[in-house]
Amino acid sequence: MKLEMDGFKKAYELLKDYIVKTPLIRNEWLSKKYACDVFLKLENLQPVGSFKLRGATNMIANLPEEDRKKGVIAVSAGNHAQGVAWAAEKFGIDATIIMPKPSPLVKIMNTEALGAKVILAGENVDESFEYAKDYLKKHNKVYIHPFNQEDVIYGQGSIGFELKEQAENVDFIFGSIGGGGLMSGVGKVMKEFFPNCTVVGSQSTGAASMIKSLQQGKLIEGETVETFADGIKVKKPEFKMYELLDSVVDEAVHVSDDKVALSVLELMEHARVIAEGAGAINLAAFAELFEKNPRRFKNKKIVLIICGGNIDINLVDRIIENGLIESNRRMKMNVLLDDRPGALHQLTKTLMESEANVLQVVHKTDVPFLQLSQSVVEVIAESRGESHSDEIFKAVSNIFKILPRA
Repeated sequence: MKLEMDGFKKAYELLKDYIVKTPLIRNEWLSKKYACDVFLKLENLQPVGSFKLRGATNMIANLPEEDRKKGVIAVSAGNHAQGVAWAAEKFGIDATIIMPKPSPLVKIMNTEALGAKVILAGENVDESFEYAKDYLKKHNKVYIHPFNQEDVIYGQGSIGFELKEQAENVDFIFGSIGGGGLMSGVGKVMKEFFPNCTVVGSQSTGAASMIKSLQQGKLIEGETVETFADGIKVKKPEFKMYELLDSVVDEAVHVSDDKVALSVLELMEHARVIAEGAGAINLAAFAELFEKNPRRFKNKKIVLIICGGNIDINLVDRIIENGLIESNRRMKMNVLLDDRPGALHQLTKTLMESEANVLQVVHKTDVPFLQLSQSVVEVIAESRGESHSDEIFKAVSNIFKILPRA
């Protein structure tokens, strides 16, 4: 597959009639924190909450009438599904979407609400792809791939054309990688318009097959696909996409889900932006590189592509809790007590004197390793940050034994 700038330009001009130009917003809080200009490209504000409708719309708009009559089929964990459904509805054609069984309910419902037929098959995207191969043998439909088609990549790359209009210069751009359609397209365009721009791709450590492939210079299939960032949950990278990414991505970073959860929380608190894991991960990747070498970013212009905002509402409280723990604003302790009158009072008094805001105390006596004269108290408390958290932990550990977390 060879991508030409003319293809990106045509896609950009075509999409002007269908989608809005998403804002590029400088975030003051992040800019101060990192001593550089941090901008957010808010693709989460697209009609379906994700950049994916760019590629889907460009692909469907370029289909000949004969193919439109057949209807289209796509495989997706959610965002590409909604993008294809949205574009199909715009052009009045039938859409069938194959989604993994564990896909977030909100993405399934949103896809169906756009008029598409949803088939749940497979435990992950890779298994859904296998199902689609058999489905296409029996049904004559046009396949809209989430990333491995030229017109799809051309559509995603239209983000780069918008950035050319919105920014005089970009020193670093961070974008998430699942299959690779976003950053192979955006990276190609950015290298054309901003030759000195460093293109950084990111994945979650639990599903980092493409990032590890780029780091090691050869295709590597992931051993796991464990991440709440379902939009980039791909186990097996495709060689064509690896080649495209390898030609434009300068750095490849993977970060833990805990770091991603912290970034989801920071974007909520300090940018008033709702980002799913696949969007927030770019802030986490930037923070990771910044921690290793802050000077390289001093006074530079950084663009983080917030590629989607379709977060699973059922996971929000857990994501926020993980983010609070990662930022040392919430702590969990399992404290071993003598099971005697006054012991719990002594613990709560210690927490009070440390100015910990206790959220929950659970008293347990049925833990297998406990002696009859012992109990375990699980404490969940809020602190004012890392130093205060250390003070609380030290005050408690001076009196009681704190058990390691399982």
